This record gives sequence, structure tokens and C-alpha cells, in this order.
Amino acid sequence: TEFWDKMQAEWEEMARRNWISENQEAPGQVTISTIEKGYYFHTDNPFKDWPGAFEEGLKKMKEGDLPVTILYLEAAILQEPNDAEAWQFLGITQAENENEQAAIVALQR
Repeated sequence: TEFWDKMQAEWEEMARRNWISENQEAPGQVTISTIEKGYYFHTDNPFKDWPGAFEEGLKKMKEGDLPVTILYLEAAILQEPNDAEAWQFLGITQAENENEQAAIVALQR
């Protein structure tokens, strides 16, 4: 069942990012500018105004909580779009979370 649970989680992630649809813009996600085009941020991120989001993201990364780490790092980038270190850690975390497309876009940024 572990295999099927993982497959279900991947399918849901693909559907969430709208990778299995012809529509280019996924509902519930938004790009922050044309520079970051291609990386879709969670619009319902509960940490988007969190002070110290980057530091919290690093803590969660050390704890191994990848989905929450991603939310914190996205929040940090929304607060400071030119933070190269936040983009780097976001890309690494997305890769570890097996979101290769998001990882590539973040690391290119």
C-alpha cells in the first residue's frame, strides 16, 4: 500500500500544479512577477506574512517536514523576491520532495 499511497500523493500534486491539464494557470496558485514566471506559489500559504519565515523554513527543513518547509521558503521569497539563498533552499527542498519542475525553476532563479 505504500507504493499506491505515494502514487496517489504524486497524482494529487500533479493535479494541484495543473500539470495534467491543458490550462497553464493552476487555480490556487499565482506567480509573483514575470521574472519568476514558471514557479507557482501557494496562494493559501498561512505563512505569507510570517516574520522570520526563512529561518523557520530552515528549522522545518532540519526536522524533515518538507511541505511546511516549502511554505515557509515561499513566504520568505514573497517577502524578499531577490533572496538567492531562499530560492536555493526552495529548489533543494522541492527536489527532495520530488517536485522536479518546481525545483528546476527555483534553482534557475
